[in-house]
Amino acid sequence: MSKRPHGANAVRSAIQAAEPVPPPSPVPDEVRRKVVMLENGLHRRTGEGVLWVSAPFSIDAETIDEDGRFGLLLSWVDRLGARREEVFGRELFAGECGELRNRLAAGGLTMLADQQSRQAFAAYLNTVETRARARVVSRCGWHHIGLERVFVLPGQVIGTTRQRVILQSAVRNQAPFSSAGTLEEWRISVAALAAGNSRLVFSVSCAFAGALLELSGADGGGFNLKGQAQTGKTTTLRAAASVWGGAPGFGAGAFVRSWRTTSNGLESVAAAHADALLCLDEMSEAAAREIGEVAYLLANGQGKSRANRDGTARGQTRFRVLFLSTGEVGLADKSAEAKMAVKAGQEVRLVDVSADAGVGLGIFEQLHDEPDPASLGAALGRAARRCYGTAGPAFVRSVVDGLAADPEYPARLAERMDGVISDWLRPYPDATGQVRSVARRFALVAVAGELASEAGITGWTGGEAEDAAARLFRSWLAARGTTGAREDVQAVDQLRAFIVAHGISRFERWEKDKRPHGEGETVLEAQPTERLVQNRAGWRRWIEEDSGVAYWRYFLTREGLADALAGLDFRAAVKVLAEAGYLVRDPEGKNTVPRRPPGVQGNMRLYEVKATILGAGGDGLADGAGA
Repeated sequence: MSKRPHGANAVRSAIQAAEPVPPPSPVPDEVRRKVVMLENGLHRRTGEGVLWVSAPFSIDAETIDEDGRFGLLLSWVDRLGARREEVFGRELFAGECGELRNRLAAGGLTMLADQQSRQAFAAYLNTVETRARARVVSRCGWHHIGLERVFVLPGQVIGTTRQRVILQSAVRNQAPFSSAGTLEEWRISVAALAAGNSRLVFSVSCAFAGALLELSGADGGGFNLKGQAQTGKTTTLRAAASVWGGAPGFGAGAFVRSWRTTSNGLESVAAAHADALLCLDEMSEAAAREIGEVAYLLANGQGKSRANRDGTARGQTRFRVLFLSTGEVGLADKSAEAKMAVKAGQEVRLVDVSADAGVGLGIFEQLHDEPDPASLGAALGRAARRCYGTAGPAFVRSVVDGLAADPEYPARLAERMDGVISDWLRPYPDATGQVRSVARRFALVAVAGELASEAGITGWTGGEAEDAAARLFRSWLAARGTTGAREDVQAVDQLRAFIVAHGISRFERWEKDKRPHGEGETVLEAQPTERLVQNRAGWRRWIEEDSGVAYWRYFLTREGLADALAGLDFRAAVKVLAEAGYLVRDPEGKNTVPRRPPGVQGNMRLYEVKATILGAGGDGLADGAGA
């Protein structure tokens, strides 16, 4: 945390943070006397006496939200005797308050509907005064109220502030932050069964990590546990969800959301899980064409720009969220369904990690005296149904205490993460920014799990959360295959896949006509063929060397190569292919060579691709390959 301001800055900040004093009332007394709230409800005064308008309600505070819009906090007792409260913006007080009255009626407040009663009701709301003030926030998570930082959840505010803080989200019931059982019960059941299992420890640590995004300065993003069905992925997701919430009858499973929604729908869901954890089950149900967009949306924490009914710009939804996903498929698989290339930025924001721990027990490594993985999964599922919603708030309270005790808490948190990253990447001094960005998210999870253990929340031994995160990071790095830029690998992968997929259908064949071509090789010269090639990307030429090795060499037009490298920076991708030795360069070092393919008068410049791109040693595949 930055240090508190001193001198003039301190005075200015104190003035800004001070609770405003209401100005003198601009409403004349005779106007206020026309409508009065009595013990049995709101009444209007007429020449015939005092007439009843509605059941009683109270004005608990005047509110102001993050955009400076005013409102009133109303509370009332509904028709079943339950107390309710809601904030209503002052824009709803215009006219006869039709929308406001509808919402109150839906909430169980009884009122008359004749014109005089509607007018009296509106007059009361527009003239009533209260000295109480409250701040309205639209999402969960961390908020700055004056000079204080508080963490807001439905029904509770963790931290201290002089003003009342009210969570008023436009999206209702998206995240059930309810609780059941005690923290101790959660620790000796859910957390204890997770111990010794890297994927479980990592997933539960992810739940704590969301609350550190703002303090650490880390970006949002997510992890996808990818693996076959019935390996324990959903059970792991519920264990992580149990940190923050659930619902009676469903347990922590109620906190888990489905990928089966639109990007617009996920935007509001993500905002409802801000600074906590968003759990998304089964990526295979996501819309293939939207998966890449969703990865950017969730990680960047910024919704789409939209317009109000009058055409003015509406405020964008903003949030910070860490999300944990499961699926039999990963980001690349879903994008391939829509025939779309995965961008490196998407892979950095949504990281696929293997759900299989590699010891023959699916997602598990330690069975905790259970006879098999299914039994352990069932035990963990029962624990997550009984105990949920206590560990997350307890962790936040420990962070709030840390902030109060140490103004430099955020800086020390970032330093601790940097130390973890440095240890992990010491063997890879040339790791690119993409790898370091992903390492930072893994490190955030590692440190969050360790802090939760140090606070006595998990019961895990020191170092267990960091070891689990390190194991999954190394697994991701091995699967990625490089510590360099992902675009470099993608350029080769995409061109290879393009040639394999379209080697016959989009490449015209050069038929046999042997002639000398350089030292030690024979080229089968091009002759037109009767086979019609549509949407031609180039030509393929069969080459037989004197050593007996034979292979295809591919010649692509610029348009054909651009098609193969769709989604990548063309110039950068060509440079990668050339520097990797997959393109034949002309004597002047250009990446294209002059060739005369069949049916073309004169030479044209083509990209000549060596057969080594298909995985062979040298420039050959194997004897007779491709015949």
